Amino acid sequence: MNYISGIESAFRTYIGDESINLLKKSIIDKPMILIAGAQLTGKSTQAKNLAEYFDGEFYSVGSLFRQAAKERGITVAEQARLLLVERGIDVEIDYKTCQMISGSSTNSSLGVVEGRQPAYMGSFMASLGKKNIVRLYFQCSILEQALRFLRREIGEEFYQIGRKSIPKKEYKNLESLRNEIQNLDIKDKHNTIDKFIENQNRDKDDRHRYSELYGFDYGNLDGYDIIIDTNDKEPDVVFDIVIKELKDFGFRTN
Repeated sequence: MNYISGIESAFRTYIGDESINLLKKSIIDKPMILIAGAQLTGKSTQAKNLAEYFDGEFYSVGSLFRQAAKERGITVAEQARLLLVERGIDVEIDYKTCQMISGSSTNSSLGVVEGRQPAYMGSFMASLGKKNIVRLYFQCSILEQALRFLRREIGEEFYQIGRKSIPKKEYKNLESLRNEIQNLDIKDKHNTIDKFIENQNRDKDDRHRYSELYGFDYGNLDGYDIIIDTNDKEPDVVFDIVIKELKDFGFRTN
């Protein structure tokens, strides 16, 4: 796993020579559930549900991103543009993610960390001695993501219109799906499509940055213990699947 040395090198460069030793010292025996996945796969909902179910604590990598922007006195959008040229922002957030994974700030039975990259940061922490980590990845099709985007942005009615009207098939790219959505009788559809594609492109940019910075693609499923397909499933159904998978994997709580 060459990305382990890539993460260590980045931490030493941007955080400091003692950064790795400090992470090692911060590790305590608290189970951690690490959840990743593309946008609109349901990962945030399930992370919060798991934290509540296990009487644990929920952590969001996204909140670290927002806090970093606030501390710099800039908007989240401005910080997102900075990420294209300033690697230190990513590394600072990833280091704080590793501090979360260490368990040192978790006062309850366990922690649940949700974001795009926590699973790979979890693998790095495991290399430093952190135990009882389980890495989950939530996935669904581009079509399912688009339908959920319609639900989130313009409402349930238009989600149902899309579900009934857009042919169920594997869409190879966003342009083919754009054509299908443009044929729907929904309000503000052109702006909605553009926002959805912008979200997808942001994810591609993030994956490219992490590949250049550390040498891993967080969309590579080899980096996960459990893969959850959320296509055509409501949150309660997905949650039941997650609990079963965790039990089958042998995940234990203290």
